[in-house]
Amino acid sequence: MKNQKQLKILKQKKPSNWVDNEYMDDPDDVKPDDWDKEAEKIEDPDATKPDDWDDEEDGKWEPPLIDNPNYKGEWKPKRIKNSEYQGPWEHPQIDNPDYVEFKDVYKRGPLGYVGIEIWQVKAGTVFSDFIVADNVEEAESFLKNRSVDKEKEEAAKAVYDEAHQPPPPPDDDHHGHGHGHGDDDDDHDHDFDKVDL
Repeated sequence: MKNQKQLKILKQKKPSNWVDNEYMDDPDDVKPDDWDKEAEKIEDPDATKPDDWDDEEDGKWEPPLIDNPNYKGEWKPKRIKNSEYQGPWEHPQIDNPDYVEFKDVYKRGPLGYVGIEIWQVKAGTVFSDFIVADNVEEAESFLKNRSVDKEKEEAAKAVYDEAHQPPPPPDDDHHGHGHGHGDDDDDHDHDFDKVDL
């Protein structure tokens, strides 16, 4: 509540006769006499009684119902501007005696930390020497004194990439041979003595 410049007068309520409807039904609009003439559903004129329909067993045949293309739906009067429209009601307010205006909210004291959130496709990005300033000349001087030698950085990266290359895939020629089992282990003839029980 202290930081709100104004406060609502809670005792005051929206008047019961306040008109906040911008549009209203046209009192001069009258429903046509033939509006309700058409039903919502009608019998399908293209439907025919099946040849195998038996009235005694199946009951009296009735054609299926379909949507009536001439049905107009529920009648509603057209809408017009409300001449008594007063606009949206706003709660009356008074100045907050406890309100304190904060000036120079953009100013900050010394910063000890910098937090960043970066989304990158490939890992390996390196950051250093951050500066937060409100003076362009100071930022440009900071950048000039800490300029990076691009050629040296690229050479160092090449050395790093070469040292961290994944090992080559194994040679397929050395796999799949010499590990089979001889036929002597698989095909054994088992001789059993016959026993008379």
